[in-house]
Amino acid sequence: MPAYVPFLISAMSLGVINLIIFLASALIITIPVFATRGRTQAIWAAVSGTILLVEAAVLVTLVVLTSQGRIFT
Repeated sequence: MPAYVPFLISAMSLGVINLIIFLASALIITIPVFATRGRTQAIWAAVSGTILLVEAAVLVTLVVLTSQGRIFT
């Protein structure tokens, strides 16, 4: 498989792919925040914010490790 998609291995292309993934998941995860009101909305916002923070940390770590050549070489 990597022989067919070598252009997806660079840090720049992986960063763009991760940005698209993050924006799509942010839209999907925050739907309950906009569907509720009051204390429930605050709880949903805290939970979805925590999930998005962890996801962003994982995606940034993946891009950094790719740019350093530690993975996908």
